[in-house]
Amino acid sequence: MKFSTKTRYGLRAVLEIARNGGRPLKRKEIAAKQEVSDSYLENILIVLKSNRIIETVRGANGGYVLTRSPSRITVMEIVEALEGPLDLVECTFSPSVCRKSNQCITRSIWKELADSWRSILGNKTVADLLEKEMDNVTCYSI
Repeated sequence: MKFSTKTRYGLRAVLEIARNGGRPLKRKEIAAKQEVSDSYLENILIVLKSNRIIETVRGANGGYVLTRSPSRITVMEIVEALEGPLDLVECTFSPSVCRKSNQCITRSIWKELADSWRSILGNKTVADLLEKEMDNVTCYSI
């Protein structure tokens, strides 16, 4: 499976908002910093907002902020908001769709792979990525 550009840009947008330390960040600023089309970013931000990952603050100093602390937003949450469920085949989450689900040896492989993705992406938060980013910046500045 290949993640869409929407998901990659969406994760980068969330990180950009998180870097702003709780202060609202305007869409045009996010687009400029991430070198993303403003109109394309608008559609991504709408999805993230409808999934309660970000919210808008109105007014002259308004913009986008996270709905929760970066340590409480997982990468999995962002990816599934933008991609939908990450199951490779339908029978991994709904065995009733296939008569052979109970005895199918390949179903166990797909389920194991899906569980691995969920574990990795579900255990990484926005705060983890920001921390890793800071570690990389520190390494390069020494």
